[in-house]
Amino acid sequence: MINIGRRLVVSWQESVEFLKPKTLRLFLLLALRSLKELYFSLLFAWFIPIALFAGLVLNLKSLMYAFYMVLLVRGTRPSIEKKGIAYWQEVHVVDWVLFLGLLFLLEVPVVASSWLHWTVPMVYNFLLSVFFLAGHAWLPGAEALGAAAIFLSPFVVVWTLFMCDAQKTPWQYIKAFGRALTMLVYNYPFFLVVYEIIRLTLAGIYLVSRFVITAYPPLGIVGWVLLLAFFLPLYVCFITNVYVKRLHDQMSLYYKV
Repeated sequence: MINIGRRLVVSWQESVEFLKPKTLRLFLLLALRSLKELYFSLLFAWFIPIALFAGLVLNLKSLMYAFYMVLLVRGTRPSIEKKGIAYWQEVHVVDWVLFLGLLFLLEVPVVASSWLHWTVPMVYNFLLSVFFLAGHAWLPGAEALGAAAIFLSPFVVVWTLFMCDAQKTPWQYIKAFGRALTMLVYNYPFFLVVYEIIRLTLAGIYLVSRFVITAYPPLGIVGWVLLLAFFLPLYVCFITNVYVKRLHDQMSLYYKV
């Protein structure tokens, strides 16, 4: 137990080092380079229209965001395969596991509030906001983002990455969830500060947009395009590069070596 505590403290100290301006700037430059590669890869992602259509037919925005998040992560994650048509032809089981898992995280408070005492959903929402950094309670204007809010969680990106790298068995998917939690815990200061920066940035944009969009409503659509086509992909690229670095540094935490 003492060794685990010491390792956690050391890991937190290392994660704080990542917050230095020089290091953040380096990761941002790497994210911009990854973003260019991601855009090129997405040209071959043939199932984007299918995902959008499924979400519209089922009237599940969270399903569309889940499809989109997995799409971004699969396009960004390091791979020895060329991310052309052949790369995107295989629809992984991990896609559906993630979709169902994210839907579960989203819907539990709604379902629980209908048949459990109000304290249970309240506690669940608190844990989701603080531990998973989901942002429902902390993000001003979260009601405008709707189902998109939870996908700003670093945990969602890291979980998706571990799932994509896992062998296709139920037990490995469970392990992937545990590895994602481990990475979040051992690097919590970094992920918390990065999430706070995003939260404050979006909060500021939201407050400004309330006045601008009122005067010129079409700008609201421009904002959503920028969020989904630039901000969110860049954010996924940024977290992915951090994931690769920490996975390399802390391999023994996540895999037996």
